[in-house]
Amino acid sequence: MPFLFTILTHHSEPADPVLMGWLIDTIRHMIGGDSTTALVVIFLVIISIPLGVVAAYKFFF
Repeated sequence: MPFLFTILTHHSEPADPVLMGWLIDTIRHMIGGDSTTALVVIFLVIISIPLGVVAAYKFFF
């Protein structure tokens, strides 16, 4: 059980800074450009997932 508590208290940031840095570097390498372009791509992916779920719900039900 203590293992679960150590996962929850891993870091105080809202997102893992190492993972976010890796994502930004990977997207910047794939599409070229600066960090702002990579952040916009990440933002669009994050926003498109819930919008896609809502659109699929409205379309199929």
